[in-house]
Amino acid sequence: MESRHGSKVVLSCMRNEGMFLLEWIAYYRVIGFEKAVVVTNNCTDGTDLMLDRLEQIGYVRHLRNDWRGAGRPQMESLRIAREEVDDLVLAEWCLHVDSDEFLNVTCGDGHVDDLLDLMPPTEAVAIAWRLFGNNGHKTWPGGLVTENFTRARAEPAWNSCLHKALFKARKFNTISIHMPKNPTHPKVRNHNTRGNAITTDSMFKPAHERHRKMDRAELTWDNAQINHYAVRSDDTFLMKNDRGAANTLGLGKYFMDSIFYTRCNRNDVEDASILRILPALKEELEELRDDMILYHLEQAALHWFHERRDRILTPEKIAEWTTDPADLPQAAE
Repeated sequence: MESRHGSKVVLSCMRNEGMFLLEWIAYYRVIGFEKAVVVTNNCTDGTDLMLDRLEQIGYVRHLRNDWRGAGRPQMESLRIAREEVDDLVLAEWCLHVDSDEFLNVTCGDGHVDDLLDLMPPTEAVAIAWRLFGNNGHKTWPGGLVTENFTRARAEPAWNSCLHKALFKARKFNTISIHMPKNPTHPKVRNHNTRGNAITTDSMFKPAHERHRKMDRAELTWDNAQINHYAVRSDDTFLMKNDRGAANTLGLGKYFMDSIFYTRCNRNDVEDASILRILPALKEELEELRDDMILYHLEQAALHWFHERRDRILTPEKIAEWTTDPADLPQAAE
């Protein structure tokens, strides 16, 4: 599909996401991102080897951080990407998301250009999370995340609805977790997915990851949302404790029944809007898996997960990684 709004790059930081990687790569290619830039950190499941192969065939730019400092490896990875990857600055648009986040454009044909068609001149588009739950899956069912998990939160809620940004990287000096920072011009523009202008205040404040001064009436899923599969199945959620947190210490965050789990495991309503992309996604995935190196590396990552899960998630460990309600400092909502 010919791009109407210039080239687009999706950026992510990953560790041990091999069983989900090809779906994520294929999905973003289908909706209009020509290249992915992925920074990995000390992978042990072969995610980094899969990305090496994807780089060889021209789909990805892969950088290794493998940072063992005391700070936040995700922030270090974003700094490396911003400073070392020309694709980010040269592309017209960049989207930074995690491997469990899928930009779901619900207007037009579901292509990122269909969203940009609705935007006035801008340097950034803030796209709100929609939290998807486990659909009742206690263990990983196999198959695709986007196909298996279609139950979600019914309405946006301010306390659990952060944004990710589609932005012009060359207009910012820094990339943070939820938005670009340090604009190169004081009159930078920011819009929500309705095309309404919203505050740029947090873009000038390194510590702010939420658009704190945004009018709450402008919190919307109109035209696009970030499908955030933070839980997926319960076993994959618990195994995040084994993987480690890329941005915070994460102590207790990935425990069953924690505040984070309760906020994210929303199965209130059916939202299958992303499934209209499914035929094209499966076709793109089939093409990727035709590469025998990628196919076998993906199978090895799946085997790695199942073997490690079965060894680590004993009844005793599950009990250890389950929050006692008495320990919760506040209600989940």
